[in-house]
Order: sequence, then structure tokens, then C-alpha cells
Amino acid sequence: MKSKYDVVVIGGGPGGTPAAIQLSSQGKSVLLVEKSGKLGGACLFVGCIPSKIIRHWADEFTARHTHLDRESWTPDEREEAWGRIQQAMRVILERRSAGAMQVVNRLPTLDFAAGHAEFVSDREIAIEEEELGRRDRVAFDRAIIATGARSFVPPLKGDGVQAALTSEVLFSQEALPESMLIVGGGPIGVELSQMFGKLGVKCTIIELLDSILSSVVDPQAVAIILKELERVGVEVYTSSRVEEINKAQERFNVVYTDADGQRRQRDFEKVLIAIGKVPNVEGLNLEKAGIEADRKGIAVNEFLETTAKGIYATGDVITGPKFAHVAAYEARVAAMNIMMGNKQTVDFSKNSWVLFTEPEIATAGLTETQAAQQGIDVITGVYDYKVDAAAQVANAPQGYLKFVVNRGNGKIVGVDLCARHAASLVGEAALIVSGGLTLRDVAQAIHPHPTMTEAFGVLALKMLSGQ
Repeated sequence: MKSKYDVVVIGGGPGGTPAAIQLSSQGKSVLLVEKSGKLGGACLFVGCIPSKIIRHWADEFTARHTHLDRESWTPDEREEAWGRIQQAMRVILERRSAGAMQVVNRLPTLDFAAGHAEFVSDREIAIEEEELGRRDRVAFDRAIIATGARSFVPPLKGDGVQAALTSEVLFSQEALPESMLIVGGGPIGVELSQMFGKLGVKCTIIELLDSILSSVVDPQAVAIILKELERVGVEVYTSSRVEEINKAQERFNVVYTDADGQRRQRDFEKVLIAIGKVPNVEGLNLEKAGIEADRKGIAVNEFLETTAKGIYATGDVITGPKFAHVAAYEARVAAMNIMMGNKQTVDFSKNSWVLFTEPEIATAGLTETQAAQQGIDVITGVYDYKVDAAAQVANAPQGYLKFVVNRGNGKIVGVDLCARHAASLVGEAALIVSGGLTLRDVAQAIHPHPTMTEAFGVLALKMLSGQ
């Protein structure tokens, strides 16, 4: 480790590592600091990748049960399933993290430090390397903060709150529980309830708002998801509030108020709190560098620069969409602005994202509400997958495709999907939106039959003909 670098990057997740690699590849001397000592961040170790591994194996074991014409799970079957999942996690997570480290190690101008970083000033940090038992001070010209976020645990009553699970520890549990309460009906809670429900865990969601996935997806999609949750045995209580979480021997006793205002109690083997994230800013000594932050995260401008000139922030530690691919995009923007001066601004109007529910929900570009907020006069059209040949062949006729179209020029500014394999379909949607394609452009493309993408052309023709 040198005493001075062109750029210091704090955080080895998707908001930090791509920026460090990009800057080093362009000849900058870069120090990448990651407290855990491993590259990948929350997405790789406690987020999107582990949960998708669970989802894959949950589907595999569900198919096995269907083939055997069985619905219930035995304890031995749950143990076998969780063992297979844990093994897959260990292999995949280690392989991906090691692969990223190999890329870092091949770059001669990129150094790596495993330790906790904190600002001494707006041009110097201190790094505490516990394993080496030393503390170093490093100067820099520019810096990127990409320390991510962690699960928020509310100040509930009860002696079981601190023993409740969060996503940071959920995937390392030794065994699958028989029952689990999930506090929060947002994207994380809904995804996980379906995945664990398929693995024979009796899941219950308690959501404070009057709907799951509130303000996240269309009510039409919520109705479809609710039916699928019921199918795998997930109970959903909306307009309900968890009041207390207490330990009751090897279980949890939970007190909650239901939608009718009635106070109720239930026991669960495990409790998972999934009501949101808080930025990881503690211990960074941001004030020493003149960096402003609040409970929502570090304040940045349109160039991702903080209130301290030359210091940028990316990913979940700032406000904005909380996705790994968004963090990676922001990492590239920050790196470009460090290299070229503040030239590139962030543009989320072309963002795309997926909820890995069943069926999947995906969006590219603007929703109808977002377009209206930007003053765009839009028209919308919807394709119902129940009439789709490929969906019928796959025995998945539920769901829809929706276009949000600028009335003035016919450009498709947003695409909403709720369908099986929406995660794959949204790739075409992202290209449509980012390329500024019109209804006519999409209608003239020849889509193969029978495929789920065929719906894009059909819907475009339908809207052009005024149907």
C-alpha cells in the first residue's frame, strides 16, 4: 500500500469494484478498500445472488414434489433441500468473489486493502486493518464511497427483536424453519415468502400499509401475486402492525394489531424483518471531509459528487433506486466524471428492474405515474398473456405486458411486465426504451412464434390501429 493514490474507492460491491477497475484500466493509481476482505458486496453475499439460488432450488424441489404428487414436506426433505442450497451458495459465491479478485490482482495500478476506512480530511483516509494489526493513513486526489446499506430494524418492543433475522444472516441459517413471520410486504419480503413457501416453510407476511408491494407495482400485478402467494400457503395481513417480538423458549411470540384494530398473538419458529435499508455511513467520519448525509444516505448532485469536491458516492449509500445493476451504472458514471471532469449525469429514465416473484414483475423506463410527473402526455396499451400461445403452452397464461407511450411522438417511454420469464423479456423492453423506439419500430420487427416476446409486436400493432 502506498501513501498516496489518485483515487481511493471505499466499498468492494457493485458500486465500488467496477469503478476501481475502470479507473485503474485508464492508468489511475487506485486503492480499493473493503472491510470484509471479499469482493461482491451485499448483492453477492446476502442479497440477490443467494436469494436466486434459493429460488432455483425451490423450483427444482417443487417440481419433484409435483412429480411425486405430494404437497407437504417432511423434516428430512427440508433438511436435504437446505443442504443442497447451502452447498450451491458456497460454491457460486466463492467462485464469483474470487473471480472479481483475480481481475483486481491483474491490474498493476490497483491495490486492495481489507480493512475499515474513515476520513481524516477531504484528502486523506485512515485504514484499520485488523488482521494485520495496523492503521495506515493514505492521501488521495479523488474518492468514491460505495459502502452500501444494511437492513433496518425498527425499535419494536420485546426481548426477541435483536434475535430476529435480517437478510444479512438469513441465508447462513443452519436449517429451514417450520414457520416464519416476515415483517414487511415489500419486494424483499414478498420474494422470500414465495421462495421459502415453496420449500415447505409456512410463511406469514404482516404489512403496515393497505397493500403488499405498495407504490412499487400496479394493483393489477399485486392481485396476481396475491393469488400465487395463497397457492404456496403464504398468509398475508395488510393494514396490520407488529407491536412486540418476544422470545418464547425456542420460538418467537409476536403481538400484532390486525386491520380491524384487534390485538393478536401468534408463535413462529423464526421472524424475518424486511422493511427497508439504511445507508452504511457510521464510522466513516464524513464530517471530517465535509460530506453531508442524512438517514436516507449521502447527498450527491447529478454527477454523483458529494458536498465535498472530488469525492463521489454510489450505490445503496445514496438515495435513488436500490439495485446492484444501478450501483454498477453509477460506478461507471462516477469513474467517468473523475476521468473527464463532471461531464456525465445520471439518467434513471432508462433504468430497468425485476422482482423475482412468481410470476416475475419487471419494468423498463417510466411508469405511467412517473411519465405524468415529468409532464409527458401518454397513452397506454395492455396485452393479456392469457391469449398468448407461448404462455398457454407453458401453462402460464396469467400476466400482462403494458406500454407507456408518448402521445406526441409515439416513443415507448416505459414497459411494464408481469409474466413468467419477465426477467428475460425485460431485456427487449430495456432496448426499446433506451433506443427511443416508437410503436411503429416495434411493430415492424418480426418476432418469432410462438414466443413470449411476440407480444411486443402484437401490442404495438394493436395500439397503432387504435384497438
